[in-house]
Amino acid sequence: MSKKNMNYETAMEEIQVILNRLQSGDQGLESMREDVAKALSLIMTCRKRLREIKGEIDQLLTEDEA
Repeated sequence: MSKKNMNYETAMEEIQVILNRLQSGDQGLESMREDVAKALSLIMTCRKRLREIKGEIDQLLTEDEA
């Protein structure tokens, strides 16, 4: 699944898999670097999605008050 189409829950699951690999200590340095880069990208995806959802909720609340 591409990052663009990934939902929040899927991204969080993937981050957890990466964290488990990093904590195991069984990776080479280059593989660790790739995992860290991937995790950071996924974290940015999650943050973006959370901001979007917050905006949608704020809009719904504003409409409800009107």
